[in-house]
Amino acid sequence: MEEIRNLYIEEKKKYDKYVSDLEEIEARLCAYAKGLNSIVVKSIGDNKYYYKQWRDGEKVKSQLIGKAEPSVAADIENEIVTRKQLEKKKAELTILIKVKKKEVEELRKYALEPSIEEDFTFEVFWKNELSARVSVRKNQVHVSRYIKNPVRQIFHANKISRNQLMETLKLRCLEEGRPDINEWLKYRGISSYNPLEIVKKTHGVSYNDYIWIRFPGENLKAEDVLVRERV
Repeated sequence: MEEIRNLYIEEKKKYDKYVSDLEEIEARLCAYAKGLNSIVVKSIGDNKYYYKQWRDGEKVKSQLIGKAEPSVAADIENEIVTRKQLEKKKAELTILIKVKKKEVEELRKYALEPSIEEDFTFEVFWKNELSARVSVRKNQVHVSRYIKNPVRQIFHANKISRNQLMETLKLRCLEEGRPDINEWLKYRGISSYNPLEIVKKTHGVSYNDYIWIRFPGENLKAEDVLVRERV
């Protein structure tokens, strides 16, 4: 699974870069006149003049640039060329984002799960009262629920899938989309957004309740980990 996780991280970075580039291009396009797509020359008497020309609905509109002399329309020409290049790049990035999003979402399903060979257990407490004990063996996740009160329990059934387990643990984690999530993970030595690895560091504590998670070998009590208030 480590190879899949690394690939997920790599592809997620590409996806984030595409999104960032698209946002930058859209911001740059806003600075250009909408609809401007050509420069025409109009003769008035014996003189020739450059005009900007664009379509506004069914009407074709134009605006004087200046007398048809060298370099008079150069800035507008560059604007048209640049805007067309940006529009082409925007269309390309839009397609890349659509394709890459599907790849990242598919990889994420497996990247967030522990290795299929990895067996592990942990316990869930409400304050210092045992709420549930979770045992993961291969594809099976067995949950022994000692409290059925939904306020003190995070599991809804005695048997769930690994994906359901990861989604449940994710609810005990920081939001994946928060702007500083990569820095937060790096500071704690976590290579990717993996709910299991995150709760190993945070014990899944929240300001909203008294639930926390203990892994084997941890000599801890609620007083050591809860952040809402001391028990």
